[in-house]
Amino acid sequence: MELISKAHLKELMKLKQKKYRESTSKVLVEGIRLIRQLTENKVPILELLTTSESIDKLQFKADKYFKLEEWQILKLSSTKHPQEMLALLSIKFPAIVNNNFLLYLENIQEPGNLGTIFRTALAAGVDGIILSPDCCELTNPKVIRSSLGSVFSLPSKIETIDWLFKQDSLIISTSSHQAQNIFDIYIPEENKILVLGSEAHGISQKILDASKYRVKIPISNKIESLNVAAAAAISIYHFSNAR
Repeated sequence: MELISKAHLKELMKLKQKKYRESTSKVLVEGIRLIRQLTENKVPILELLTTSESIDKLQFKADKYFKLEEWQILKLSSTKHPQEMLALLSIKFPAIVNNNFLLYLENIQEPGNLGTIFRTALAAGVDGIILSPDCCELTNPKVIRSSLGSVFSLPSKIETIDWLFKQDSLIISTSSHQAQNIFDIYIPEENKILVLGSEAHGISQKILDASKYRVKIPISNKIESLNVAAAAAISIYHFSNAR
């Protein structure tokens, strides 16, 4: 393994900035579990950086390997408790090929929620996710961590809400107002788009008006609402199982 140079360390530190990630199309991810998952999903790793003296290169494949000191890991980490391994990736998100079951996410800005939705969607067999332009960026480190790297495996793209109205797919929106109990709805047809909005703003009226179904998850009157990631998990699996 090579020792990392001061110049290279400085360049990698810049990747904490969204603007630099976008201009270089590169991102740093951290954590052995996450990097192992990326490797298993055959996501190419440009550089592997670790404090360990040795590494299993068959398990963790990368183009280059660098040995770091703990203080250098601290400089690169975006977490309170840095782990001993980081990986440098090219930002490449797979294109959507199938449209049997898609999600449209409107204004999901909390990184942990967005990442969790991606992780759930990949597990449930969703074909792809479309994000409105005001969603949190996918290269946000917290999005990547909470998705366990699924943002690099599940097809996605960014589109305005006007994209929705040009599709032949059946639109299903989650809403707490004037909506049917989700468990009373069975939709066997293919080509469905499930729309999820932020907890703060919900879904645009324009989308609600264009929806074939408005659905809600029944909850106790002792709680106001579900976290959007929890609501997404219930809704995704309900309509995924109906396929």
